[in-house]
Amino acid sequence: MPEAIATTKRKFYKALESLNNPPATRPSEPAAKRVRRSISTTSTASHTAPNTEDAVSRKPPNFSPWSHETFLARLKTFSNVSLWYPKPEAVGEVEWAKRGWVCVGVSTVACKGGCEKRVVVSLDFERSSGADVEGGGTDEAKCGADEGLDADSKSLLETALVGRYLSLIVDGHSATCPWRQAGCKDDIHHLQVVRPSIWQPELKKRYQSLRGLDGAIRDVNMTTLPHDSASSLPPEKTLMDLPAKLLGENDQTSKDAARPLEVALHGWRGSHDSGNDLLQCDACFQRLGLWMYQPGYRQIQARSGDSEDGDSATLDLLELHRDHCPWRNPETQKASGTLSGLNASQILHRVISTYSREQRRKSDELQKPVRQGGVEEEYEEADLEAPASPAPSREEVEKQDKERESKLERLKSLFSIKHRPAARSTVTAKSQ
Repeated sequence: MPEAIATTKRKFYKALESLNNPPATRPSEPAAKRVRRSISTTSTASHTAPNTEDAVSRKPPNFSPWSHETFLARLKTFSNVSLWYPKPEAVGEVEWAKRGWVCVGVSTVACKGGCEKRVVVSLDFERSSGADVEGGGTDEAKCGADEGLDADSKSLLETALVGRYLSLIVDGHSATCPWRQAGCKDDIHHLQVVRPSIWQPELKKRYQSLRGLDGAIRDVNMTTLPHDSASSLPPEKTLMDLPAKLLGENDQTSKDAARPLEVALHGWRGSHDSGNDLLQCDACFQRLGLWMYQPGYRQIQARSGDSEDGDSATLDLLELHRDHCPWRNPETQKASGTLSGLNASQILHRVISTYSREQRRKSDELQKPVRQGGVEEEYEEADLEAPASPAPSREEVEKQDKERESKLERLKSLFSIKHRPAARSTVTAKSQ
């Protein structure tokens, strides 16, 4: 027992000494950190949060015919005019983008990320044209035409080429490609311009970008939608009733605020490229250089011999969109209900005009109690300022009391019920 007690004491003092004097660690060998293990909900949430963010930021798959975002990404590849020039509507860029094709070269489309097939889309039949499918696709014979073809022959040949390319939009994919089985719906290009959670932040973004181009658009001659009805208010009147937070504008009554709003309601936003001010559409990817529409640009071109017309050009905010753009084309917008047959610009004008009138009505209702309170205070002040009437005498009071009593007596007489005893005696005799 004494040895066991001594051993226990030595261990105790040794442990106490190690606690008071911990061993020094070398600078070159840092102490290894102890791995902390926890099963708490906070720790679990911290580990799972990055995975959730990755899932949100993850791009849709290549075959996503339901995605408006991926459709616009494919359509944007056709916006380079040096690679893709306008084609007939049946075989235009919208139809190719709906079936998963992207523009990868001069008049060349490919199924990137899918079957990797390629199709050369060329309607220049005067040299040599036809549909050329690469990557092991179906062989397509070249169609040629002599330079001496008349107009009717050229029209027939173009119709035949359009029909062939129309079939290749689907058949150009490989047999196992999902884009061959299904494509985007016809309303994939539809723009959400009615839902406030979408059109309000988008309008603010376009408006703010155009406020940086005040000097470039201030003197430009513009053609806009007509403002001749209650469904399309002028931008000056619309700005008066809109809340300041909607556009982020501090002074909505300034003259420079109305013009950017008008341009933004037609689907344009402002941008800069190589020091030049541009208008750009994010639905059809059209780009317009504002320098061409300045008042003095045509005169300078006329003096240099590049242009015969010396008048300033007109910036048509609607017609300068591409033909398939939903801001211009009602068939592409495919609105339903009471908005059927309207393009996105007309719908947005109607929506913001209705919203502006609703804000005006709410503002008037809030100011109405204040106005009524002011009128009541005026009446009270008038009563206080009016002289007090003299108190009536005792005789007048007695006279008024007698008049009241006589009125009450007359009223009581109207409601009193008179009994007829003769009729009662007659009834009694008959019963006997």
